[in-house]
Amino acid sequence: MRTLIRWFVLGMALLSVPLTHASHGPVTGIAAGVRPILQTQFESAARVAVGEREALTERLRLFYQKRDYAPAWIGAEGLAGDAEHLIEVLRRAGDQGLVPEDYHLGPIVSRLPETAPASLAELEVLLTDGFLRYCVDVRSGRADPRQADPEWFVVADRIDHLEALEEALAAHDLDRALGSLSPRAPAYERLRGALQRYRRIAATGGWAALPPSPVLKLDVTHPVVSDLRHRLRATGDFGAPGGGELFDAALAAAVAGFQRRHGLDPDGMVGPRTRAALDLPVADRIRQLLWNLERWRWMPRDLPGRYLLVNMAGFELQAIEEEQPVLYMRVIVGREYRQTPAFSEPIRYLVLNPYWNVPPSIAVRDLLPKVRKDPNFLAREGFRVFSDWNVGARELAPSSIDWETVGHRSFPYKLRQDPGPNNALGRIKFMLPNQFNVYLHDTPHRELFDKTVRAFSSGCIRLAEPEVLAEYVLRAAPGWDAVSIHAGIETGARRVVSLPEPVPVFLVYWTAWADPDGTVQFRDDVYGRDRSLGDALARQRDGGRTPPH
Repeated sequence: MRTLIRWFVLGMALLSVPLTHASHGPVTGIAAGVRPILQTQFESAARVAVGEREALTERLRLFYQKRDYAPAWIGAEGLAGDAEHLIEVLRRAGDQGLVPEDYHLGPIVSRLPETAPASLAELEVLLTDGFLRYCVDVRSGRADPRQADPEWFVVADRIDHLEALEEALAAHDLDRALGSLSPRAPAYERLRGALQRYRRIAATGGWAALPPSPVLKLDVTHPVVSDLRHRLRATGDFGAPGGGELFDAALAAAVAGFQRRHGLDPDGMVGPRTRAALDLPVADRIRQLLWNLERWRWMPRDLPGRYLLVNMAGFELQAIEEEQPVLYMRVIVGREYRQTPAFSEPIRYLVLNPYWNVPPSIAVRDLLPKVRKDPNFLAREGFRVFSDWNVGARELAPSSIDWETVGHRSFPYKLRQDPGPNNALGRIKFMLPNQFNVYLHDTPHRELFDKTVRAFSSGCIRLAEPEVLAEYVLRAAPGWDAVSIHAGIETGARRVVSLPEPVPVFLVYWTAWADPDGTVQFRDDVYGRDRSLGDALARQRDGGRTPPH
């Protein structure tokens, strides 16, 4: 950190004076020095880089080959204005949750006073490589999504970073080129603001873990209550004046607010789970914010005007219109060992009173043990058995099958649960055809929505208010409103209803975000994907992101 600050101070000092000192030494001398740099220093980086960054090294060479190695950032009058702007952007890379040193900021700044053609050639190449690497990271993320999170399948759009560089230089409009790269969603900007806020907290010392104590709750008097007030003030969760050792109503309300924004039961008491959330160091919260900024860079840059966002870590669905949330709903997601993947597909139709065609894996793992234990289980729960999954398959009596001989490799049957109060899909199923067979649907197990951690399904998303969502997605469909939807359900008959226009759905995994009012939310890493992402980013930095200087 001290080294980074030293480079920042030096860079600001140098950027505050004219940079015409680079005019000494002919441009041709710089061009002559660029070629060997690309052939030597950057070769080691190409060997250790992977994926898009390996391709960047080749594109760096291509960029200069097309220019016959003429410099892009340094001319006869010295450092170009575009170069000065680029240096400033790289200096502020931390505002995006990136690391300025990943884009050669220190080596660039140290070469600004140089006049020798060889040093200026190094500066020239470092600027171009810094630009390309910054473009990749701020637009596509520092880590490859599929390596950092094997369950991430949201496809982001890509750009030609070399083309962006060439166009920006030709138009002398680097500001537009760089400013258009980061995600446009207000949620990304709010998360950047949260990062700055928590970095300011860290700069003032953060907070200390609470001393040991019994459970702290209303009307308890204990010395640690004073420490609790100080801790909650550090993050703005408590603003009332005064102190003291009495746990009063104002403090209980502040604790409940802290619990809500950390996904805890807002009982206003400091028990083990709340204490663990309070004690987690500010550095860990900053990392959590950085990881979720990274995930936003894996998203499409331009999101639809209207879409649904399902956050598995937050156990919540939002409907977003023109970048603002207009509907919130609690959801249940996949269990830890049957995680819901992150992907995007549109809802195209919904089914009232759906059948449940049981996936073979669930039939074997979940239902077969129950059938063996209770021969009447299938009939009682409304399941029918078919000989296979082909159209026209014969229906079989469950009693005609020796279930003890049936297993994972010998389960040819199709189990189908008829519509009804016990149907696992409830009364509405929202169809977004996808390779994972993951859908949004109702559930008969309403009591589970009272839990704060709601990872109970086999991978699908269960909805707390399916009729509300049906009304929302069908609002442009003639003849469908809350009354007609409910009436259709009450008939008990299966009915397919097409949407007038598909509604995109993004299933994501945010463990940190900021609400429109600025409230910073954190959630536990229920699937362990933060750890995986953190490890991937650490490997990325250790794996030779930058060439030798």
